[in-house]
Amino acid sequence: MLQSKTVAHVARVQAPPLSAQRLATLLCFFSLGFSTAAWAPLIPFAQQRLSLNHADFGSLLLCAGIGSMLAMPLTGMLIQKMGGRLIIAVTLAVFIVVLPLLAMLPTTWALGISLFAFGAAAGSLGVTINLQAVMVEKQYAKNMMSSFHGMCSLGGLLGVMSMTVLLALGLSPLLAALIIAACILIVMLLAVPKCLAQPVPTESEKITPKIKRGLPSPFIALMGIMCFIAFLSEGSAMDWSGIYLTQEFGVDAAYAGLAYTCFAITMTMGRFAGRQIQQYFGEAKTVFLGALMAGVGLSMVILAPHWLMVLLGYSVLGLGCANIVPIMFSRVGRQNQMPKAAALSYVSTFAYSGSLLGPAVVGLGSEVFGLTAVFAVIALALGLIAVVNYFTLKYEKAAA
Repeated sequence: MLQSKTVAHVARVQAPPLSAQRLATLLCFFSLGFSTAAWAPLIPFAQQRLSLNHADFGSLLLCAGIGSMLAMPLTGMLIQKMGGRLIIAVTLAVFIVVLPLLAMLPTTWALGISLFAFGAAAGSLGVTINLQAVMVEKQYAKNMMSSFHGMCSLGGLLGVMSMTVLLALGLSPLLAALIIAACILIVMLLAVPKCLAQPVPTESEKITPKIKRGLPSPFIALMGIMCFIAFLSEGSAMDWSGIYLTQEFGVDAAYAGLAYTCFAITMTMGRFAGRQIQQYFGEAKTVFLGALMAGVGLSMVILAPHWLMVLLGYSVLGLGCANIVPIMFSRVGRQNQMPKAAALSYVSTFAYSGSLLGPAVVGLGSEVFGLTAVFAVIALALGLIAVVNYFTLKYEKAAA
């Protein structure tokens, strides 16, 4: 008994101050968005360099999704043994090494291996920092998830804008990627020392006994499905909006990142205003209205007669999607049906698979049905989020 109290006391002493934990978490979310979004403007160059059609390039993107799907469940287990700080350090180091490789590798198999590592790092980092965010949010006892995810969107915005500007200035993709990698290194050195070494709560969690600990409850599964759809739209915006602009409207490849830039701007604004939006509408209405707005935005992209309307459509899509995923992660952090680490691992697997695996499916589907038709299916799926959320609210109320 005395030994356990001593260990708990040592853990409290060694833990960074709460304000430092919050800042480190914000920087980690920023680095995730910054690192993954910097890849978006490089995609048209990669497709042209390898001379791949939509189906072949979609298959190549599948490597990132596979890496992500394998890494996320494994990360949920590794956090229990290794803690979060080491995982965050390793994944950021992978981004620093892999991003320049994505800008230069001349063969399909080499790029596929790099994308696998890229996806694995993104998935693992996503699980770890969302769990850390839940713990920091719990200590502050207020809704902070939207601001954390807002930093991810801000990182994505600055990542895609920085890469787009560097390419527009005439820098080679490799040199631009090296500059971005140096920026990631700086953020890594600032954030990692203040991260929680062991972000999993040591106190016993009150788990509903009828739910098996190793399986996701229906509530967790539905939350994951909604996150998958939301992240699928985000992933399609990141990976395919540039190709859509260049191939459908003849926009120069150096400016292909403009569509995702518009998406990231409105998503960032919506997430930083997320706390006020949720206070005004409530969580349920925020999800409902956001899902409808996102579907309308992607429909504008589909029906656009000019590329400027495509930019407007992606702006509406970003604003609609802004607070769906943060609300889902906050709800998962509050539930008592599963251990939080396991629940977040499941939901993160669904979510980041939508972002990383979904675009590969978009590429395969677009080769058969066309990119516009695939976007139409995603627009309909965004509308379904409102329906699925209704059932999660019913299930949550019944389980209470």
